[in-house]
Amino acid sequence: MKRILVPVDFSDASQKALEHAAELARAFGATIDVLHVWEAPRYLPPELVIAGPSPQQTLAELSRTRAEAELRDLVSRSSEISSLIGEVRNEEGIPAAKIVEMSAGYDLIVMGSHGRTGVRRLMLGSVAERVVRHAKVRVLSVRVP
Repeated sequence: MKRILVPVDFSDASQKALEHAAELARAFGATIDVLHVWEAPRYLPPELVIAGPSPQQTLAELSRTRAEAELRDLVSRSSEISSLIGEVRNEEGIPAAKIVEMSAGYDLIVMGSHGRTGVRRLMLGSVAERVVRHAKVRVLSVRVP
């Protein structure tokens, strides 16, 4: 195992998945690539300008900018983990589909799962479940209740 992909959504489950991936990376001498996939809001046109940190910023640009800041924060929280990270990517798309697409060339995907069941799972869906079903590489799902 040489390359591990860790998709993150900035939740506690993502943090735990990153910690698990770091343990595996140390054990196998692997590198970790961190991926965040964000979806542009569907209910507003992407050219809609909003008041934000910078003038004339679209909602999509604000989403991208905030995700990049969250990624920097997540990666910098632990120097032990950050030393194992090769690449950090912030991509737009449908999360499960983009994760599966980006996983080509990796030996393992380590991702968090929120452990939703019943109606909550039906309403919100499960990115982890879709990745497990469609990925061509092994997936380790880290559940945080």
